[in-house]
Amino acid sequence: MEIIDFYYNPKSESIQVSFRLDKDNEEFIRESEFELDLIENHGYYILEDFSDNDFPLIYEEDSDELILDDDISEEKEYNIDETQLLEFINEYYTLNPKKIPPTSIF
Repeated sequence: MEIIDFYYNPKSESIQVSFRLDKDNEEFIRESEFELDLIENHGYYILEDFSDNDFPLIYEEDSDELILDDDISEEKEYNIDETQLLEFINEYYTLNPKKIPPTSIF
């Protein structure tokens, strides 16, 4: 199996994956979407937060308080562990062969 492309959507906490099985012709791909919870329930942790600040706080002088900066927290960047993702997809479709999506032209 080969991962062609993937996209993590932090709002829906899901990952969209385009991949190709070993038996597939190179002009075809398969696409699937997985909830992050499903992946973690199978024991795979593919998401690594690599932003500099886990708690984007800013100091507000007027109120003398630290407040959460929502703009910064929404712009977090994530790193996807492709090895873990590939292992999950292999295991998932080995256990659920009827859920393998059909091919589409690449």
